Formats: sequence, structure tokens, C-alpha cells
Amino acid sequence: MRLRVATLNVWALPDPVGFQVGARIDAIGRHLPSLDLDIFALQEVWTAGARRRLVASGRDAGLSHVWSRPGDFRDGGLLVLSRVPIQDARFERYTLPGQPAVADHPDYFVGKGFLHVQLAGPDGPVHLFDTHLHARYGSDVPHEYHTYRVGQIVQLALALRDTAGPTIVAGDFNLRPATSEYRILMGLTGLRDVAVELDRREPTVYDAHPLRKTRRDRRIDYVLARDGSHQAVRSRSLRRAFDDVFELGGSNASFSDHAGLIAEFEIARAPGTPPPRPDLEALSLASSALGQGRSQTTRRRRRDRMAAGLGLGGALLASAGMRDQRVSRRRLLRAGLYTAAGLALAPCLGFSLLSEVYAPDELKAFEHLATQLDSWPGAGGWIA
Repeated sequence: MRLRVATLNVWALPDPVGFQVGARIDAIGRHLPSLDLDIFALQEVWTAGARRRLVASGRDAGLSHVWSRPGDFRDGGLLVLSRVPIQDARFERYTLPGQPAVADHPDYFVGKGFLHVQLAGPDGPVHLFDTHLHARYGSDVPHEYHTYRVGQIVQLALALRDTAGPTIVAGDFNLRPATSEYRILMGLTGLRDVAVELDRREPTVYDAHPLRKTRRDRRIDYVLARDGSHQAVRSRSLRRAFDDVFELGGSNASFSDHAGLIAEFEIARAPGTPPPRPDLEALSLASSALGQGRSQTTRRRRRDRMAAGLGLGGALLASAGMRDQRVSRRRLLRAGLYTAAGLALAPCLGFSLLSEVYAPDELKAFEHLATQLDSWPGAGGWIA
């Protein structure tokens, strides 16, 4: 069985945040027939209009089997178009989605996760995973959301652990090969990096790209593969795609702010291989990162509780001032005190929500993933 698999982060953000979304999506659709794809795994399809256009273009290109969600801004932004019949599909949200307090880091609100699709193969199902991990925001925060991505990698690895058939994983991982996150991903899952396997390590975001100026060329989008228990996944080719430059609105543009990838595989019968045993270094790195994440959340919760208490104290002082009869005769001062009480109470409620609702859920997610990691079959005794 031959499979040609593409992945692309299409950057379909709602206007006015996105850039010429409709025109770029239409350009992707016009390009599809020339690629002769069997599977197209997409990320950041966060508008219903972009989703409809891509599904229609896929059908015109022979990709008539679709996994799709309604297309609002909270559904993960994933979409799979396939020439091969889809037997089953499951979407799982990441339990560590990010931080809701940072409005311009919207990962928390968009429902990122992974999609597991089972495709009909002649010798049994072929498994495709499409995913999009938390963004780095490296210029804004020193930790670059490292512990969240590690948690998401662990959650993805747990799903892959229970998958015995031939497997292909594609998407925007927001991590570079030189990072510990990459070592954790590869060490826990037993996946092969097709770009490394075929020596095709091209960056997918780069300085020369017309829509994404960056000081460093980076490879953050991947196609990964793993043999099944009775079938081998043989990598035949990999190339960068969707990187053409064309004019749009009077300036140079491209299909997205990422380049895509196209990989060709041969799925063939082969002797069974045992489930991959997790790499001990990867386990140690992941465990350390999850522990670091718990500590960061605990400190942030303590800080938010303190801020909530200060806000409540300010509101009480302002409301006490409103009861002062001398002040109450002065309407302007009374109005000012009402305003002060409201301004003090609003952040108090926000910090209370963060510390008493969000933080406990995050701590629970870190602890659950750590427990799952510690009890990984075949990893007994890995902690010194």
C-alpha cells in the first residue's frame, strides 16, 4: 500500500487577525489536484468558512473522506481529508491547554489536542495522528510553555502506546530537534523522524518566507512514522511543499505562514515488532518537566491567591468609605468610591477564578500524567 501524506498549518485565523484567509485557502484548494495526495492533515483551520472551502476542494481532488468538526474557534483547528476510507476517528483534547490569563496567547481557548484516524488498509487499519502542540511565545515568556508541551507529548505518547498497527503522525509540534521536548517525543513513542531518516531536514518556518519573518530558520512541523506489529512503514520520500511565493493583494505571499510537508510511504507486510519500550532518558526528562510544571502552577496559585486577597481588601476599604456620612454628601467622591470598589473587586474575582478553579485542574492534569508516566509498562525501576 502506497500513501502520500501531507501536513500543513494553514493559519486560518478569523479576520482581522488572519491575513487574506479566504484567498489563501482558495489557493491551497487550487493547488491540491496537482499533488495527488492520499491524506492531508491540516492544523489551524479555525473558521467554518475555511473548513467548508477545504473540504469542498479536497473532494474535487479525490479526498472525499473527511474528518471535520463544526469549525468554531474552540474545536482544536484540526482537519483530515483522505482518499482512503476512514474506519474510525477520535479527537482528544489536551488536558494541559495553556494559561487563560494571557489574552494574546490563545492556546488555552482553542481546544488543541490530537486526532486519531484509522484508515482502511488491505492488511488492517493504518493509524494517522494529526496534532498541534502549544506555541512557544519565546519572545514573551522565558519558560516558552515548555512544561505544557511536555504534558501534551506525554498524553499523545500514551495514546500511541496503545496503538499496535502501522502509524503516521503529522502536524505542527512547535518544537525544534535540538530540544529536550524532541528527545522526549521520540524516546517515549518510538517514532522515526522521516526528515532525519531521509536526510531532508528543511525548515518549515524561515526568514525568506514572505508571510513570516523570523531571525532563525526552524523545523517545527514533522511527519513521523512507526512500524506496526505485522506491517512495516517504509519511508520513500519527503519534501517541503506549499512554499510557493505568489502575489496577493499587491504583495508577495504564500499559502500559509508555515511551509508544509509531503511524505510518501509504503505499508507492507513484515514480521511483527514488539511495542516500543520507552527510552529511560526520555522518561527522566518528561518526569522532571512535569514536576517543574506542578511547582510553577503551585507558585502561581499562591501568587493569585495573594492578589485576590489584596483585591478583596481594597474593595472592602472602598465600600467602608462609601458608608462614611461625610463622604456620602459628596456625590463625586461617592461615585469615585463606587468605581474604586468595582475596580478592586473585578481583579479579585479573576484571581480567585484562576487560583480556585483553573489551578486545581492544572495540578490534577500534571499529577495524572506523572502517574501514568511512572506506571508505564516496561518502564519499571527507571527511577533511581
